[in-house]
Amino acid sequence: MQVTGRFTPHPRGFGFVEPRPTAAGTPPVVVDDDGTSHRVDSAFVPPDVARGWIADDTVTAQLVVDDKGRLNAASLALVSRQRRFVVGELQPFAGKMVLQPDARLGHGELPMPDEMSARLRHGEGKQIVATLSPAGRASCAALVAGPLPTFAPSAVRARAVVIAHGGATPDSIPGGPEAVGLPAVETNTTVLRATGRMAAGQAGLAAGLSPDEGPVPGPHAPLEDRRSEIQVTIDDDSSKDLDDALSGAWSGGADDPVLVKVHIADAAGTVGIGSPADRYARTMGATAYFTAGPNAAMLDPALSEDALSLLPGQDRRAVTVSMLIAPDGGVTGVELGLSWIRPAARLSYAAVEAYLADPGPRPLMQGAHGPNGADADALPHVTVAVMALAEAARRLGAERDARDTLEDLFSAAEFEAAVVDGKIRAVEADPHPRAQRVVERLMVAANEAVAGWASARGLALLYRGHVGFAPDRLPRLLAAAEAIGEPFAEGDAVQPRHLVALVERLQDGGRHDEAAALATVATGVVARAGYTATPSSHEAMGSGAYTHFTSPLRRYADLVVHRQLRAALAGETPPYDEAELASLAVWLDARGGAAGHAQALERNALWAVLLDRRAVSFPTPGTIVGISRNGLRIRLTVPGLTGFMSAARALGVSPKERVSLELDERELATVDGQYAIGGSIKVRLDRLDELGRPDLKPA
Repeated sequence: MQVTGRFTPHPRGFGFVEPRPTAAGTPPVVVDDDGTSHRVDSAFVPPDVARGWIADDTVTAQLVVDDKGRLNAASLALVSRQRRFVVGELQPFAGKMVLQPDARLGHGELPMPDEMSARLRHGEGKQIVATLSPAGRASCAALVAGPLPTFAPSAVRARAVVIAHGGATPDSIPGGPEAVGLPAVETNTTVLRATGRMAAGQAGLAAGLSPDEGPVPGPHAPLEDRRSEIQVTIDDDSSKDLDDALSGAWSGGADDPVLVKVHIADAAGTVGIGSPADRYARTMGATAYFTAGPNAAMLDPALSEDALSLLPGQDRRAVTVSMLIAPDGGVTGVELGLSWIRPAARLSYAAVEAYLADPGPRPLMQGAHGPNGADADALPHVTVAVMALAEAARRLGAERDARDTLEDLFSAAEFEAAVVDGKIRAVEADPHPRAQRVVERLMVAANEAVAGWASARGLALLYRGHVGFAPDRLPRLLAAAEAIGEPFAEGDAVQPRHLVALVERLQDGGRHDEAAALATVATGVVARAGYTATPSSHEAMGSGAYTHFTSPLRRYADLVVHRQLRAALAGETPPYDEAELASLAVWLDARGGAAGHAQALERNALWAVLLDRRAVSFPTPGTIVGISRNGLRIRLTVPGLTGFMSAARALGVSPKERVSLELDERELATVDGQYAIGGSIKVRLDRLDELGRPDLKPA
């Protein structure tokens, strides 16, 4: 008996083969020597067989049936290897150096060429990145980065890059690069080189790529001159790729609308479709941001950080969306156009935060909060503009609060792990929350306005859709609501707004524990947002239609949107039809998802370093976000990490004892009521598991 499928390792050393479905979309069926049929949902790979295989390998597994009737893999043979890189620790073995891969990638001792082994003979316990052999059991082919101390920031970055980007290779994405107009060989080579550079702590490959070869939509479209108007940018002082500038005007009357103009850098007017710069940006999908080392820009920094960046005092082209914000937060009077702008001032979040705490010109002065700010001539005008923008954001916030969105339920972490002066530190997660909220609300309003504008005109666009709750996980939320005596009248059609309304009703009725339990269950039921070629609602944000418009210097999806808008404004046929946009949606979800996954892995790994160094004070508060017979999943309030408490630890017995939690019929709490989903708990760190995740024990 045999099946072909994808190999997935488990941190404890074994693995699984998930077989390819049949043409009918069902799991394959195999027949043993006794003529008994077995449906193969997955096959267990014992540790001795799993050694030497890498995550995402396509393998053919020879199957045997054990004494309990389960299918096990007796041997594996490689069909193809998706990953090109491996990361792990150097260890001596049989007189040579070998690589023990990160447990998320595989297990065993991966051999390497003798010359490479000799070169690394003094690197025991340190981390390296290596290319993988393409055939047979995995082995290292060549050194890419290292050796590095395992907990060094550069090592943390390397692990994140290899694990995340290595799993989103071009050929693994449905349709492959050809589906989005990219040559296969060039694209695979580009991704290989860019991933290697990012893993080695270097920038990507965007620098020096020409944007000039290829057409630009609406090359002769007229631009309105807005350089006499006051525009400001609001961002971190360290930011270089300034995508957006803002204008605001308001009479000061409570019943009068606020005029807001959001100006976005006109990258689509510079980067020609099919040019080397465009092909690279399309290949990568988005700028990859890292805490340790340089970012990997999607576009040449000479463009994204200079020629196209909305720097103060510099003439720039922009795509401008104008809108009126009513007293109740409603948005009307949406207009789009191409503009010439000249930002009057670059403001930091710190400056705007100080202004919101004490309105007046002083916080916005140049040098008042960092090196940037408004000069004396611009200061009065900038202050008026910021006052209008703050009022617009306040109104938009009130309107959003009335929508019942998922952001009402989930609290952010108090601190985040960062690299400061080359050292890993815990820093305040959101030091300027009010200022960031002003910008966020205006950007969201612009994205919604553009989506509505395009939809009303039948313009094909890349939309950002969100179905709310994942259909395959929704039954758990429905069961939780029914268990507390509050079933959703909407049934399978329940959406975030219905959940938020119920949680708020429970809180108002003093049923705080049940409200917390329901909100916590929802965290594991929320679906992922994704791109789509048709106007789609974004249920998590309560938006009827939503797009990504505000970051064309760092997200390829936004660049695509700008090209469609530019063509529409010029009266031309848009460069992408709906079928091409649908292919781009699949591609960008995968490529952009890899960049986001790498950021999350880097963040969690930096926290693991801080936990290992006892840089987080324990006991610390947490919330129970998952419960099973094996133990509790607990989200730590301060770092925002999720850890695990075994059943033995929860019951206060020896960790070596094999015990289980006894759950109520709803599986939302233990029968004794000591632990329940949504409940608060104080914990201490027990240890870090094989992947650097915290194992916890009661305080």
